[in-house]
Amino acid sequence: MVVEIIPIPALAFKKVRYYSVRYEGKLNSEFKDFQLRMGQQGNQVELGEINRYIQVIGQKKGAHENQFKKEDAAERLPPPYHHFIESDDPDDYGLRLYCIRLSPFIVILLNGDRKTNLKALLCGNCKPHFVKAVALAKKLTEAILNGDIEIDEEEKEIIIDEDFELTL
Repeated sequence: MVVEIIPIPALAFKKVRYYSVRYEGKLNSEFKDFQLRMGQQGNQVELGEINRYIQVIGQKKGAHENQFKKEDAAERLPPPYHHFIESDDPDDYGLRLYCIRLSPFIVILLNGDRKTNLKALLCGNCKPHFVKAVALAKKLTEAILNGDIEIDEEEKEIIIDEDFELTL
């Protein structure tokens, strides 16, 4: 499946520029899908907290490792020091938004869901998003190492060779 990397103009901040991806045949980007689904499922408080982290990281802190929780080859929000307090359910670990931190200046926001198991691979909600995020992170790392994708940190841009097609 072909993957298109797309900038999110509303999330181009002083310190970080955010991108998302759109899979072939899909109308929305992965991040937009996450926003819509989580909003419709009544997760406004936790979604608001994740959106606040995106904004604070973008405007003030930068996309440094300590702002994200490492998840195999990808990352996730909220950061590791954050704990949602809305649920008393011991099997509710809150919302997870998977992402790929390409540099302290560029982050690709993907998709996620409500985590209901301590391990992402055992959570029916998060597993498909987690697996895609990890696979995509590995493909992007390979493409950067091969020179098919470049990171312009000064301009906060992802530059893709015109002959390269990102597939998953």
